[in-house]
Amino acid sequence: MQYLSKFRPSWRAFCVELQKDMKLLFMLILSLQLYRLFVLVMFRHAMAGSVGPSGYVLAFFSGLRFDGRVSALILIPTFLVSILCAFVDLKAVAAVVRAWMARIGLLMNAIVFSVNFMFVTEYKDTFNQWVFGAVYDDFGAVVKSAWTTYPVVTIVAVAALFYVAALKLALASIKTPIFPETWFSFLGKSLPLKVVTMVCMLGIVTFCARGSVVSRPVQLKDASVTRDSFVNRMVLNPWSALRYTLKHHKKVASAAGLESILSGGDIEGAVETLFGAASGGSLDNTMARTSRGAAAVRPKHIFYFVMESMDSWSTLERYRSLDLMPEMARLGREGLQVRSFISAGSGTMVSLSAIMTGLPDVGVITNYQPAAQTPFPTSMAPQFKALGYKANLFYGGYLSWQRLEDFALNQGFDACYGGNHMGDWLEGNEWGVDDGDLFDFILKQLDKETPSFNLILSTSYHPPYDLDVYGKGFPLKDIPAELKEVYDGKIPLGTFGHLWYSDHELGRFVREAEKRFPKSLFAVTGDHWSRKFLNEHPTLYESRSVPFVLYGKEVLDGVSMPSQVAGSHLDIMPTLLDLAAPEGSAYHSLGTSMLDPHRRQVGIGRGMMVTPGFMISGNRVERLPYAEEAEAPDSSEVSRLVQSWRALGWWRIMKGGELPEEQDVVAGVSH
Repeated sequence: MQYLSKFRPSWRAFCVELQKDMKLLFMLILSLQLYRLFVLVMFRHAMAGSVGPSGYVLAFFSGLRFDGRVSALILIPTFLVSILCAFVDLKAVAAVVRAWMARIGLLMNAIVFSVNFMFVTEYKDTFNQWVFGAVYDDFGAVVKSAWTTYPVVTIVAVAALFYVAALKLALASIKTPIFPETWFSFLGKSLPLKVVTMVCMLGIVTFCARGSVVSRPVQLKDASVTRDSFVNRMVLNPWSALRYTLKHHKKVASAAGLESILSGGDIEGAVETLFGAASGGSLDNTMARTSRGAAAVRPKHIFYFVMESMDSWSTLERYRSLDLMPEMARLGREGLQVRSFISAGSGTMVSLSAIMTGLPDVGVITNYQPAAQTPFPTSMAPQFKALGYKANLFYGGYLSWQRLEDFALNQGFDACYGGNHMGDWLEGNEWGVDDGDLFDFILKQLDKETPSFNLILSTSYHPPYDLDVYGKGFPLKDIPAELKEVYDGKIPLGTFGHLWYSDHELGRFVREAEKRFPKSLFAVTGDHWSRKFLNEHPTLYESRSVPFVLYGKEVLDGVSMPSQVAGSHLDIMPTLLDLAAPEGSAYHSLGTSMLDPHRRQVGIGRGMMVTPGFMISGNRVERLPYAEEAEAPDSSEVSRLVQSWRALGWWRIMKGGELPEEQDVVAGVSH
């Protein structure tokens, strides 16, 4: 009531307080702009060098549009108090509220800058879908890994210094208005001057609140203003990037998710694109296939390795002198190898979920979906169990990670073994035991006489990269002369030594398993690319391809693969079933056997596709270094295949196996 007694309309008081708000708004926007500049300077080697002065101007102006929207939200309380100052003397209250919002806003920015800088270091992107790792991963392990991988103390110290300096400057600045009070006494003398002043102020507030003063507010597409993808990714400030990431995730997981994957939501059209026609209105029936019975000797034990971060770039002739994967090279020479191969996703769990369920990564975190509490018809474990195999999961880490054990058991695995089952697991790091300990445990655990299907997930080529790889025999201490101009030195050779170690232990396991378990079949791939390369500018193949090798002297005797072949993770299971199941055996799969010479020779991952000669991601098409294929695929055909593939995966996970009537599809999309 004491404030009501001070009621007195004051145009000048309102203008003075609003100016102070504008100063704080400017400080918050400036902090976001300075962070953007800092990141672009620190990661300048990640840029393609084709931006130019005008490109940077556009990038920072577009960034300003996003920064204004974020900063304006922080100032809502101060704006409201400033408006009240036009009627009640609340200058003291406005000063307190404004000072606290400065403290809160700048502190929040400093914290998010620290986290985002480490994110950019790892992913060369501002926040994207991998922020969900902090929610679904082992949070303690994520923190420990970050602590040992990045200079956390330095990053936090720099952020703290920034906060202290920015706050001191902001608190000093907001004590006084931009223009003298006498200006607004003059401007308040006539209605036209008041209107002009209000229109100017309203224009500034509108621009900040909408990122625009035209018909529509700033949108995600407005971030792509240069020819450099890294600069475009940095146009979004961390808050805006986080907002769009959460919004997209929510949409994909909602009833409207199909529309976000497949334009128009035409699920029947997607079926027609991939299969020609639906079988009895059922997606499950449509995915039914029969085995070719390709192997003369049926495998008794199947070992399916999903090697942590094992990518393909070091197998190219250009990098052979590094000799990082000699065992994979041997297995490829003596067995069957697919060079044009990509993963289902760009992270471990999304790829593993696709592998286990036989359904692609569509951004809905499959292992947490209610439908995943029971096996899908395409799930691997039940299909191998139906052939008489015991289905085991071996993981060098903790089975509680991403609820992996529950997910695997729900998907039909008979037994799950994690780091806590392996004798020396305490000697490992926060992500689990070393690959050597994992493989030794498997050799001891398996019964020679019981046919087994074994899905094996390794851990060693993963941060914090703390193995003594040189003590274990890693020979590379200097970069070969022919690669000195390629290698920028930012990633220590010892980090790549962890890839060598995983490969070394894999080869040792295969040799020993061949002796102990006759009629064994080995399938080896990587879960995703390592995000580690010799420099900041890998090609599509160097940054996306993972290996796939089949090995087994008895099982593969007389078995051949087409000379021009391409595939992805979802094609591995039908390939193995072609070797393990009698001819004519029924199974379900969205992928196809890579042993089939009549299949469509493509591999489809999340948002990308590979053919025997080309790799395609969005509008980016690159010829593979060993390509014999003469002509690049049609981009519209690529887009249609990838969208259809993901749409069917989304439908099976979120809606079930029955395809809708036409009117139901339309209704579903409209909702």
